Parts: sequence; structure tokens; C-alpha cells
Amino acid sequence: MPVLENEKVLLSPLDKQILPLSVKWLNDPEVIQGLLIFLPLTEIAEEKWIEKTSVSENDVVFIIKKKMPDGTTIPIGICGLHGISWKDRCGTFGIFIGEKDSWGSGLGPEAGKLLIRYGFEQLNLNRINSSVIDFNQRSVGMHEKLGFRVEGKKRQMIFKNNRFADEIILGLLKEEWQDE
Repeated sequence: MPVLENEKVLLSPLDKQILPLSVKWLNDPEVIQGLLIFLPLTEIAEEKWIEKTSVSENDVVFIIKKKMPDGTTIPIGICGLHGISWKDRCGTFGIFIGEKDSWGSGLGPEAGKLLIRYGFEQLNLNRINSSVIDFNQRSVGMHEKLGFRVEGKKRQMIFKNNRFADEIILGLLKEEWQDE
């Protein structure tokens, strides 16, 4: 799997080096607020997920690294295309920024652009699916910025914060995609 990069971020293949950070991120209530995860995550479970995903033929997952002025990079999150159907040429987009000091910095959309370009141009996907919890407006805005279109919603699909929330269903077709 290649390394993808632009001026602001670098996407490197998922590996075990991210394990301590991913466990920290995915056990932080603020980080998982807009994600479907809800149970505490053990290091063993995350390590098994990384091992399984790293060899999967239907998942392509990257570590998002913020480029620093001195040329170094700092891991800030994870993104990927999951459940790829090679026959139907579609996969499901997923992303999170675990380093809270990088929230609102525009690095999520930067990583998303690289991942989507890779999905359409290198993997030859025709469609990329996604979904968002309705109260996660930051994620809704990022998806819109990336060109995703709202295709519907599953009413009261997700129980979070002691209430039911809608799951917004989004999609992006290769023919609609605007590479900037």
C-alpha cells in the first residue's frame, strides 16, 4: 500500500506502531462522541483489529499524520475504506481525528481528499458510502466539503447520550467527484 500525501498531511499504511495512540483515542469520550463505538476498547481487541485489517483484501486503512514545519510527522488519526466490494466497485469511508488539538484545523478534509482520490483513481471504485450520526455536525460539514451527498437517513438508529439519533446516509459517485 502506498504512502499518500499533500502539503498538510501524510497517510501511511496502518501498522502496530499506532496501537498505544489508537487505544488512547478510542477510549476518550470526547473523541468517540461522534463515532459508533461505545464500549471501552482493550489493547488486545485493538491489536487484533489492526492485525486483521492490515491483511484484509476488503479494507484499506491509513494512519493520518500531520506534517510539521521541521519535516517530521505526528500521528493524529485514522482513515480508511472498509468493506470494499470489488465486484460492485464500492467501499465505505471512515475517518476520525484522535488528537483533539488538530480538531477544526482542516486536516480531516485534507486526509479525506487523499483517501477519496486513492479510492477512485487507484482502486477504481465507482461509489464511496459513508454515514454520520446526526448530531455530529463537524463530520456532516466535512462530508459535504468532500462532495458527499445526503441520500437519506435511518431514523432513531443510534442510541447515544441517553437519546436516539438519526444516522445520515451519504454517498459519493466517481462521476460526481471533483478532485481539487
